[in-house]
Amino acid sequence: MSLLITIIVFIAALTFILIKPKGINEAFIALAGAALLFAAQLLKPEDAAYIWGFVWNATFSLIGIMLFTSLLDYNGFFRWAALHIVHRFHHRQLSLFISLSLMAALITVFFNNDGTVLIMVPIVLEVTALLKLSRSERLTFLVGVGFMADTASAPLMMSNLTNILTADFFDISFSEYASRMLLPGLIAIAATVLVSVIYFWEPIRKETSKRLAPNLFPDPSTAIADKRLFWLSWLNILLMIIGYLGSERIGIPVAAIALGCAAIQWIASALAGRAPFKETVLRAPWLIIVFALSMNLIVYSLHVHGATAWFPEVIERAAEKNEMVGIFGSGILFALLAAAINNLPAVLISSLAIEQVNGPGYLPYASLLGTSIGAKLTPLGSLATLLWMQLVAQGGIRISWREYMKYGLILTLPILLLALFGLWLLDWTE
Repeated sequence: MSLLITIIVFIAALTFILIKPKGINEAFIALAGAALLFAAQLLKPEDAAYIWGFVWNATFSLIGIMLFTSLLDYNGFFRWAALHIVHRFHHRQLSLFISLSLMAALITVFFNNDGTVLIMVPIVLEVTALLKLSRSERLTFLVGVGFMADTASAPLMMSNLTNILTADFFDISFSEYASRMLLPGLIAIAATVLVSVIYFWEPIRKETSKRLAPNLFPDPSTAIADKRLFWLSWLNILLMIIGYLGSERIGIPVAAIALGCAAIQWIASALAGRAPFKETVLRAPWLIIVFALSMNLIVYSLHVHGATAWFPEVIERAAEKNEMVGIFGSGILFALLAAAINNLPAVLISSLAIEQVNGPGYLPYASLLGTSIGAKLTPLGSLATLLWMQLVAQGGIRISWREYMKYGLILTLPILLLALFGLWLLDWTE
C-alpha cells in the first residue's frame, strides 16, 4: 500500500506539473505532493534533512548565479553581445543562427541553463521579429537556443544544477569535473550546432539582406547602461571562475563563490543606481528551492519504498560489459529516466543507484550527460525546457507537446550519442 500511494502521488505531481492548472507554479505542486507523503507518514523529518543535505549547495549556487546574470542583464550585458552578433550577421540567417546558438552555449557554460533561457529567448524573439521572419523561421532560432541551453550544460560544474548535485554526491572537485567533462561537453556543443543546422537547413539558409536595413538595429554601445558596471562584470566573471577552481583547496562550497560574486555585483549596481532591490530579489529563482527539495522528497519516497529497486541492477548489467557498452548503455538509461520524470529527481535516483552498484568511475559522468542532454527528449525533462515553452508562448509562438517531441526525438539522440562517444574516447585514451 505504501508503494502504491507513493506512485500515485508521484504520477499526480507530474501530471499537474505538465498541465499547470490555473497557472500554478510547479514548486507548489511538488510541495503539495511532498506534504501528502508526510501526512501519510511515508516520509519522515530525517528524510527531509537528508535531501536538504543533497540539494542545498546546488540550489544556492543556482540562486547566486541567477542573481548575477539578472544584474548583468539589467545593465544590458547580454543585449550588447546579441546586438554585435545581429549587426554582423543579420543578412545571413545561417551565420546568425550559429552565432546566437554559440552565444547561448557560452552563457550556459559560464552561468547556467535556466539563465540562458531567461536571457536568450526574449533576445531571439526581438531579433526575429525585427527581421520579419515567419513563424517556422522564428521557431527554428528559438529551438536552437532552447536546445543549447541544456546540451551545452555539461563542460563545467556550475553550468547546470544537476552537475553540482552530482559533484557534491560523489565528492568531485571543480577541476576533476572539468578534466572529465570538458571534452564531452564541447562535443555536445559542436554536435548541437551541426545537427541543428542539418535539420533546419531549409529555413536558415536564406538571405535576409533585402528584408531589413542594418541601421534599424540599435548600436550595441547603447545597450550598456553603466560602463563601469560592464567592466566590473568581466572582472567578476573571472573571479568566479578562479573561485570555483580554488574552492576545494580552501574548503569553500561553490554556493559561497556564486553568492559572493553576486553580492559584489549587486552592491556595485546598487551604488550606481542600477539594482532596484525589489526587482532584483524577485528575479531570483527562489521557488527552485521549494521545487528541488519537494520533488526530490517525492522521488526519495519512491526509492525508500522500493519503486526504483530495479534500476541499480539494470545499470550494473550495462556496466558489466565492456566500457563502450557501459557508457552508451547507462547514458541512454539515464536519459530516458530524465525525460520521463525530470532531470532533478533523475539525478537523485541515478546517484543512489550508482552508489549501490559501486561500478566504474565513468558512471557519474555518463549520468550527467544522460540527464542534461537526454532531458531534451520531452518538455518535462528539465525546468529550462518548461521555462522555454512558457516564454515562447508569452512571445506569441505557441508550440504543442507533439510539435516539441518531434524536435526532441530527432535532435537529442545524435547529440547524446556523440557526447557519450566523447566520454568513451576520453576513458579509452587514459
